[in-house]
Amino acid sequence: MTHIVCCRFTLLVCGLMLGAAAATAAESSPVELARLIANDQAAAGDRIAAMVNLQAQAKKIAADQQAAEAVAPAVWGVIAKPPAGDPKAVAWLVSRGLELLPALPVTPEMVTTVAGIVADPSRDLDLRIRAAVALGALAPSTPPAEPADTLAAIRSLAIASLQSELDAAARRRLETEFSMGSLASMSLSQPAETGFRQEGFGGRAGREGLGAEDVDSVSKAECRRAAWRLAQLADAVAPAKGSAGLAVSMEAAAKEKALALAEGIREIAQTSLLAKTLPADPNAPQAGGFEAGGGRGGMDGMVPSGFDAVIEAALEEAKALPE
Repeated sequence: MTHIVCCRFTLLVCGLMLGAAAATAAESSPVELARLIANDQAAAGDRIAAMVNLQAQAKKIAADQQAAEAVAPAVWGVIAKPPAGDPKAVAWLVSRGLELLPALPVTPEMVTTVAGIVADPSRDLDLRIRAAVALGALAPSTPPAEPADTLAAIRSLAIASLQSELDAAARRRLETEFSMGSLASMSLSQPAETGFRQEGFGGRAGREGLGAEDVDSVSKAECRRAAWRLAQLADAVAPAKGSAGLAVSMEAAAKEKALALAEGIREIAQTSLLAKTLPADPNAPQAGGFEAGGGRGGMDGMVPSGFDAVIEAALEEAKALPE
């Protein structure tokens, strides 16, 4: 709990600092902002604020060729060679740069580099997803050289995004069990006359420590995050509405395959994940071990009561997506 509070306090302070930097950068021109982004000696918060303000001016930059050409090298420099620093902050900076690419002049070599980010399992997960989104936006004018490889990478990324939720849940569960076990061991070492008994901690160590019934390790919020990630990947391949997406520039047979992949990923996001985290339908049937699931998906509107099971089921569906 202390760790969570400290993290939230840190994020709040960083947010306030970033807000102040953003207010200062908001008055700057795109060229000045680009110069700040390209400055390796500038503070990370200032560079991030500059990137945010460039995003706010994206439409203006896209309509001004001179400004776009002036901004592109700085933005691309951050993407192609991320600066040193906190990995999450750097990934955030690069992600915003990727979102700016559709407003800038882009070469086939740049698209190849972005496709490489999508396929690189060592990169930040959300950064890879935003790279896929950028590819989808750029595809109509500058498609990737190997679209089949990019589709395969996006399919793998969909699987990896779901697996990451389960892995994170397993780590949290292990940490909780270790913590509860330590507290239970402490209770055993206390003299009987202190009244500090193990029963006061739930009677048993591990998942029942501190009276906890169980560890609900994957929450509704995490299921929704997983759904958002999959929806982004589906739109990168072929959005439900619009004319962008990787499928646009593909030949007939490859396009059909891409559309099937997008449809499959979107179905998992909407039906297997998102629908099961919506408010329960009071008229839906309920049974032991299950709860109402929003009226869609699962056993006639019923879903497993543990969200781990929801993610696990979605993961199996993702593994069955067309290759």
